[in-house]
Amino acid sequence: MASTCSAAASQAAPTSTATGGRQGGIYTNATESWWQRQIIPQLGDDHASMPDDLRSRELLDDWYRERTVDLAQVRVPVLSAGNWGSIHLHLRGNIEGWLDAASEYKWLVVHVGSHIDPYYADWAKDLQLWFLQRFLGGDQTAMDGVPPVRLAIRRGHDVEWRDEQNWPLPRTQWRQLYLGQKELSWHQPAEGRAPYPATFDFTATERLELTGPLALRLWVSHIAGDLDVFVQLEQYDVDGQRIPAIGPGGAATPVPMGIGWLRASHRKLDPERTLAHRPWHSHDEIQPLEPGVPTLLEVEIWPISITLEPGQRLQLRVQADDDNMGLLAHNDPGDRRSGHGATIHLGGDHASNLYLPVIPN
Repeated sequence: MASTCSAAASQAAPTSTATGGRQGGIYTNATESWWQRQIIPQLGDDHASMPDDLRSRELLDDWYRERTVDLAQVRVPVLSAGNWGSIHLHLRGNIEGWLDAASEYKWLVVHVGSHIDPYYADWAKDLQLWFLQRFLGGDQTAMDGVPPVRLAIRRGHDVEWRDEQNWPLPRTQWRQLYLGQKELSWHQPAEGRAPYPATFDFTATERLELTGPLALRLWVSHIAGDLDVFVQLEQYDVDGQRIPAIGPGGAATPVPMGIGWLRASHRKLDPERTLAHRPWHSHDEIQPLEPGVPTLLEVEIWPISITLEPGQRLQLRVQADDDNMGLLAHNDPGDRRSGHGATIHLGGDHASNLYLPVIPN
């Protein structure tokens, strides 16, 4: 699948909440693994090291700016294929790249499955052929009737393809699930506290579709001046069995349904780019926590598509690490801020909540 913007916003734009080497300000092993496996065998190691550069540059500087794509200059036709399961690297770039590209002709498809599926699936081959016929073959009608956005809406282990006109979906009803002691609720709990890390659960009483970007507004205090927050969303069926998302490697590499990260000292927002459903962090200043003082962290969670049937459960995990992500974890010992000793604040003036994209039935 032609994916002109697939990594543009997530890998090349350090002004965003996530870059290919630092996500939420936290260094990721993904760059290290990719560099060692793909680049060194081809080019050798007698040149600059991207992992070393990324590890040594925590804040946005001229080095990042020089490597940042100006999406407003992208005017070529775009067909961008995103993957709901590529929640740790490419998905954000697909969507933000599609949104910000200045092209008159652009289409976004978000599918499920492995990285290679959109090259060989019948629907994908047809779409690529139409796109190439239109812009290389001169057939002005080849893309007629193809909607700007096509989404594989996840229904448990199955999907339902749906055509849309924009992103986020214009009919989205933005709602808040509030964090309680161990639960998520549409209603604010009494003022209280929960230990960090923590797990919170919501059980659906009717069908609930969540498709779009979302954010966690987390009030925390800590005994230290910084901590790394890792957020993961999971879905469970009525029997309590996990419904994993299919990762980029296929069904053999299951991943959470949604994911997000933030280093507390990187919580500063860019007011010009921040939206209620998509916090945008500037990464240009270290703002230490004041020990013991409740502080709001607005954590971007990458876009999701989840459909909860009655009796199914949505689980929010606020974690001190993401070691369960394997090679894509953020566990470089020289670039971690411990969350042990932190507290999550609930209700009242510190009503931690999950900001959700609810799609009406």
